[in-house]
Amino acid sequence: MKSKICATCKKEDTVMYRVQMGANKPWVFCCKSCTEKNQSLADYKYGGTWKGKRH
Repeated sequence: MKSKICATCKKEDTVMYRVQMGANKPWVFCCKSCTEKNQSLADYKYGGTWKGKRH
């Protein structure tokens, strides 16, 4: 099973969420807890879920 490292907290996990945390910011992969923390940002965008067991 593959894994990725969260762009925010650097935690490794097998399920990551592709998010953009501001206008003109790059798309990054974040873990569930970091994604939930950043959902309240004004320019937050969700771009899909990456699952390591499918790749």
